[in-house]
Amino acid sequence: MGHMAETMNFFRAQDEARGRTTKLVVLLVLAIFILTGSLYFIADYALDFVYRPEQGPRIIAQSKPGLFLATSGTALLVILGGSLWRISQLEKGGSFIAQGLGGRPVSAHTKDLEELRYLNIVEEMALASGLPVPACFVVDGDTTINAFAAGNSPQDAAVAVTRGALRNLSRDELQGVVAHEFSHIGNGDTKLNMRIIGAIAGLTALSQLGYFMKRLMSEESIFDSEEAWEKAKGRPPLPFGGLVVYILGLGGVFFARIIQASVSRQHEYLADASAVQFTRNPDGLAGALKKIAGLKGGKRPSTTSDLETQHLFFSSPGGFMESLLSSHPPILERILRLQPTFDGVIPDVEPVGASDELVAGLSGRQASAAIPPPIRAARAHQIPTDQEIQEAVGFLGMLPMDLRASAADSIGAMAIILGLILRQDPELRAQQLATAQGLAGGEVLAELRRLNPSLQALSAGSRVPLLDLSMPAVKQLSKTQLALFRLAIQKVGYDAKDGLIVLLVQASMHRYLDDVGRSGPPPLVGLSVSYALVLSAVVRTSRETAQAQQEAFALGVAELARPDLSTTILPESEVDLQKVDEALAVIAAQSVFERRRFVRACGVAMLHDDVAEAAEIEILRAVADTLGITFATGIRA
Repeated sequence: MGHMAETMNFFRAQDEARGRTTKLVVLLVLAIFILTGSLYFIADYALDFVYRPEQGPRIIAQSKPGLFLATSGTALLVILGGSLWRISQLEKGGSFIAQGLGGRPVSAHTKDLEELRYLNIVEEMALASGLPVPACFVVDGDTTINAFAAGNSPQDAAVAVTRGALRNLSRDELQGVVAHEFSHIGNGDTKLNMRIIGAIAGLTALSQLGYFMKRLMSEESIFDSEEAWEKAKGRPPLPFGGLVVYILGLGGVFFARIIQASVSRQHEYLADASAVQFTRNPDGLAGALKKIAGLKGGKRPSTTSDLETQHLFFSSPGGFMESLLSSHPPILERILRLQPTFDGVIPDVEPVGASDELVAGLSGRQASAAIPPPIRAARAHQIPTDQEIQEAVGFLGMLPMDLRASAADSIGAMAIILGLILRQDPELRAQQLATAQGLAGGEVLAELRRLNPSLQALSAGSRVPLLDLSMPAVKQLSKTQLALFRLAIQKVGYDAKDGLIVLLVQASMHRYLDDVGRSGPPPLVGLSVSYALVLSAVVRTSRETAQAQQEAFALGVAELARPDLSTTILPESEVDLQKVDEALAVIAAQSVFERRRFVRACGVAMLHDDVAEAAEIEILRAVADTLGITFATGIRA
C-alpha cells in the first residue's frame, strides 16, 4: 500500500507540473512582444534626445507608424526570421541535434560492454513506456554525468548519454537517467524544447543585429567630442540605434532565459516523476543525482551551443547566475523529492563500468521465453482510471536474447516481422515463404529459419514489444527496400490465419514510418459505425462470455457519450479486421481529443473485469498506435 501511495503521488506531481507549463509558455510569447514594443518607445525617446535636445525628451511618445514599422516591425521580423531559420534546422530530427552536440551513434553490434548495457536499458525503457525505440548516441568527449533527449516527435527522437555517465553510473542509476529522458519524449517536452531553442535563436539574432550596427561606432564615436556630437545631429544615428538594439537584444535574451529556466524546471520535476513511474525505483534516479552532485570537476564548459541547448540536458551545466538562470531545479531539491529521508550526504564517485553479467540486467540473458505481464489486482471501483489502463498495457515480461539481438539488425527485424505472420501449417507456411523468397537475396528467410524456434515459443503478449524493438531497424531500409518489404507483408498477410497480428504490423508501421500511408479511396463508413466496429473488435478479442462482452461494450459506449451509438455489441460475424482497419482510418481523421476519448473507451471496456488478456492488450495497442495515441504518460496527457 505504501508503494502504491508513493506512485500515486508521482502521478499527482505530473498533473501539477503540466498545469504550470502552459502559463510559462504564454509568458515567453508575451516577453517577445514586450521587447519589440519597447524598442519603438526607446527609439522615439532617443530621436527626440538627439535631434531636439533643446526641447527635451517627451515622456509620452507620439504615434509614428513609420517609426513603429522601422523599429518594432524590423525587430519582430528579425526575431521571427531567426527563430524560423533555427527551427527549420531542428526539423531534421533528434539525430541531427545529437550529432550537433557531439554525439556519436551507437551501433547495435558494438562490443563495448558499457554501450551494450546502455542499449539494453534503452530497449527496456521503450517497452516499459510504450514509446518507439529512439536513436542512441554517446558523447565520448564529455566525462561529466549527463544525458539529453531531442526530437520533434517520438518517431524521430534521439537519446544521448555522456561517457562519464556510462563509466560512473550503476545499471539502476543509468536506467533512472534514461527513463528521465524517455519521460521528456513521452510528455512532449522535446518538441517544446525545440521551440524554446528557436525562440532563443530569434532573440540572439536581435542582439547580433545590434552588435553589427554598433560596430559602425568604431570608425567615429559620437561621444568623443562636442564637434562629433554636433555632427551626429545631421545624420541618421545608426551607431546609436545599434547600441540600443544590442542592449535590448541582450535584455531579451536575459528575459527569455529566465522564462526558459522556469519552463524547464517544471518539466524536470515532471520527468523525474514519470521516470519513477517507468522504473518503479526512485533510488536509481536519486543515486544518479547524488553522483552528479559529488563528481569533482563535474561542470561542463559553457559554449554558445550550451547556452542555447542547456535545457535539453539531464543536469544543468552551471554558469553565470546559476541560482537564477539555471534551467534545472537544485539537485538536492530533486533528490529530496525522490527520497524524502535523504540526509544530505553526497558519496564519493568511483567509476563503475559494466560487467558482462550486468549488461542484460532486467532483460535476463538466461531467459529463453517471454513472461507475460502479471494479472493486476482487482479494483475497488468499476470504471478504471487512466493510470490503471496505462499500467495494464505495459510490458513487464522478458524477451529472448536471440530475438532482441536480431531485432536490432534490418535483416533480423524483417525476419521477425514475417515470422510473426506465418501460419503453423507446414504446407501453407511454405506457400507464404515463397512470396518473400527474394527479400535481401534470401538472407531474410535464412534468418527466419534460425529464429523460428524462438518465434514459435513466443507468447501472444510479447508480440507487440517485439514489433516495437524491430521497427527502428526496418526504418533504416531504403525506400526501395521498404516498398518490397511492405509488398511481401501484404502477400504473406493475405494468407495469415491470425488477422490480429497483421493489424498489429500495420499499426506499428503507421506508428514508426512517416511515409507509410493508406492507399485507395477514403472509407465511406460513418463515425458512429466506425466506433461500434472497432470497439466491438476490441471486446470480441477477449475470452469472456457473451454476457460479459456485452457489459464491456456498454461500458465503452458510455465513455463515448454519443446518443447515436447503440449499446448492443456487433455480432461476431460482422467484426472483420479488414473493416476494422478502414474504420480506424475514419477515427484517425478526428481531433486528438476524440481519438484519446475513444482509446480510453476501449481501455475501459478491456478492464471491465479487472483483467487485461494478452490479445486485448495487443488489439488496444494496435488501435492506439494507428490513432497516434501513446500510453507513455497517460492517454489524457
